[in-house]
Amino acid sequence: MAADKLIGKIKQAAGAVVGDPGLELEGSLQQQKAEAEAEAERLAERAEQKAEVTEVETRQREVELEQQRLAVETAAADRQARLDAERAADERRVAAEAAVREAEAQKRSEAELDAVRREEADARAAHERAMSAARDAEKSADQAKQTAAVLDGTRDQMEA
Repeated sequence: MAADKLIGKIKQAAGAVVGDPGLELEGSLQQQKAEAEAEAERLAERAEQKAEVTEVETRQREVELEQQRLAVETAAADRQARLDAERAADERRVAAEAAVREAEAQKRSEAELDAVRREEADARAAHERAMSAARDAEKSADQAKQTAAVLDGTRDQMEA
């Protein structure tokens, strides 16, 4: 390229020296062609650099998007884990409350059963006392009958 430009200058100068406008024009055109090719190379290099920069920027953006997606997934997983932990804690709390209520109900049942047993024991004791009193009353009645019979017999003897 630089050689074509140099050749073009030489041709242009030679055409000017010998008075050959065709050679002068050819030299000028060769210089312009060399400059255009050099400019095309510079533009191609710039385009290639821009393409590389764009590719790097695109890749960086893809990486950023992937990082954001992973962050969102991680946040969602963390949120789900928190919800699962809260749900498990709620279930444990409900189970514990149910166990407390069950224990309280069991205590009430046992207390009621104890009260019924005490009432039953008291009723049996009262029944036994009543039966004993009835036996005692029956004995007293039998003794009173015997005493009455003896008294009736003594009165009958006295009257006779």
